[in-house]
Formats: sequence, structure tokens, C-alpha cells
Amino acid sequence: MLAEQFGYRVMPGVALDTPGVQEILRGRERPLRLGAALLAVEALLLVVAVAGWEPGSAAVVVLVIVFLLTAAPLLLWRRARRLERAVMATYGWQVWPCATESVKVVAAEGQRNRGRRWARQTRVVLLRPDGQAQCAFLPPDEGRRPDGEVWFAGDTRFGGMLAMPGGLPFRYVVRAKPGGARGTPEEDRAARSAGLMPRSWRPRG
Repeated sequence: MLAEQFGYRVMPGVALDTPGVQEILRGRERPLRLGAALLAVEALLLVVAVAGWEPGSAAVVVLVIVFLLTAAPLLLWRRARRLERAVMATYGWQVWPCATESVKVVAAEGQRNRGRRWARQTRVVLLRPDGQAQCAFLPPDEGRRPDGEVWFAGDTRFGGMLAMPGGLPFRYVVRAKPGGARGTPEEDRAARSAGLMPRSWRPRG
């Protein structure tokens, strides 16, 4: 683990053991049950409609569209919640020194320049012992900036969970472009198990 190589503090156990984390994850997972129930009702209505009308009728088409519009975001939400839980069950919190920076990003609203709209966005930069940047992510709490350190559970080549000191609040973060450094077999196995390592990823060199 890179944090250990740098001599940074790594908390014992896994991030999932942090008091309050399980309650937050369960709260985020609660809409899945409601969504699954809604999807079941829509599927039943679709079966009834297909049995009663022609497959190409307007009612069937509308129900198919509604079913897909419900299923797609539900599956994405389910995948995101699984990733959060898997990462926090795999990694312990690593205490990283950090800095914040403001970067220019394409946005739906903001100042227009060269045919696009731009806005400023805060990034949290995880720092190496020499003060150089290791990677940068969105802040764990949009309302405040970390004061000199953040807690990170994951693999800095790919992403993970970023939290304010103490482990709360936290958010799932990912690098726009995965790092190409080769990890140890244990690091690669953990990243793959947690769902952080893209299937197409290959180390440089």
C-alpha cells in the first residue's frame, strides 16, 4: 500500500467498521427496495398488457419505455452502492496530507468561452512526502474544505472512498484517467476485488 510506503498512518480494520458508516450506507441503499418494488409492479402491468393487447400496441410500448426508464437508473444506483460497500469492506482508512486547488471545468452554467461554458471546481490533492501531487479528487464534503489532511480508503491509481478526518462524511471518488503504475499482486487483487480496477486496465512498462 502506497500510504504505508510513504510512512503515512493507516487505521486498523476496514473503513466499513467506522462508527456511523453502516447507517449511512443503509440509508443510501434504502431507495433500492422501493425501486425494486416499483419495478415489480411495472413488470406485472407489462405482462398483463402484453396478454391483453397486441405486442406493438401503444399501451405496451409506453409500459416498456416506463419500465426501462425505471430499471436503468435503479441498476446504476445499485452498482454505485455495491461499489461503496465493497471498497469500504476491502480497505482501511489511510491518512493523507492534502491541499486544495480550484480547477476550470466544462459546466452547464458558468462563463462562456470558445463555445463552451466553464466553471471553477474544487479538487482535493493527495500529497506525496515531497509535497508533489499523487492524485486529485472531488472533496468529500462540498460545504467545507479539508484542513491539511483527508482519509482515503482505496487505491490511488483508481479511486476509492474519500472522507473528512474521522471517516465522515465520505464520498466515492474515481480518477478520470487511471494511474499506470504497477502494483504488488496483493494491491492488484484488492483493487480488482473491490471493483476499482477497470477490466481494460494494463500497467505501464
